[in-house]
Amino acid sequence: MQTGNSTKKLSVIMPVYNTKEEFLREAIESILNQTFSDFEFIIVNDGSTNNAEEVILSYKDDRIVYIKQENQGVSIASNNGIERANGEYIARMDSDDVSLPDRFEKQIKFLEDNPEYSLVGTWARILGTKKIIKFPEDIKLIDLLADCTFVHSTIMYRKSDIDRYNLRYTAGAKLAEDYMFYAKAIKYLKMTNLQEVLLEYRVYPDNTSSSKKDELVQNSFVVQDFILDFITNDTKIRKKILDLAYKKKSKTSNLKEKIFSIKNLYKNWAKYKLITILGFEICVKSKEYKRGVSNA
Repeated sequence: MQTGNSTKKLSVIMPVYNTKEEFLREAIESILNQTFSDFEFIIVNDGSTNNAEEVILSYKDDRIVYIKQENQGVSIASNNGIERANGEYIARMDSDDVSLPDRFEKQIKFLEDNPEYSLVGTWARILGTKKIIKFPEDIKLIDLLADCTFVHSTIMYRKSDIDRYNLRYTAGAKLAEDYMFYAKAIKYLKMTNLQEVLLEYRVYPDNTSSSKKDELVQNSFVVQDFILDFITNDTKIRKKILDLAYKKKSKTSNLKEKIFSIKNLYKNWAKYKLITILGFEICVKSKEYKRGVSNA
């Protein structure tokens, strides 16, 4: 396990908090078995109360840098990893996902070949299924307004660029830390997604996106308002921009999203969903989410 400050091409940052042992081992081993090997693997234990530390310390690979902190949340854990990172590039990893073996090799090649880009993500497959999470290739502001356009554990970025603009994760944007990070970054950086699957994304009842969906939705609204704040303060213009964003999303979304209308999503998160079945339209009332006031 690494203790010095040797410089590597890539720094991999993975916060850990009470991840199940089998998931954590899969995540760690998917990083250690990458075809690109010139990296330091910064694992930040965010005050886990299970056997996460024992699992991490069982790996004797010299590329692992172990940081232990009191529980402060994923944003602070990620920021601490960034401050410790020595790599030219930084890759983000979640402790319950699985990176495919050639993920780093392909992302680094892209960044080396395309110096105008600062951040690159990839598509992901839902682990154990054939379902693929696809996001656009070139990310524009209007794309980001309609959706968080990256799978967080697929992203890689240039450390010099995020340092230049002091881009870090925001602890106040709980559960939408990554979304807020992109919202701040898009003001300065060019971002994209490789149009291929390079990660397997784990979905299960206890993970954040499943267990705290309501809070995630509300904080996503805060991020949207943050993006709109540096465009305009005019309420009518903001509304029109959001309308355009959601219309654009509906045109490029998958079949399920085309069937379930996302009109007026920004008002109440699809309070009414329009379902089309064999040409017949049925209006169904769904759960209401009210937009909060942005404090970003």
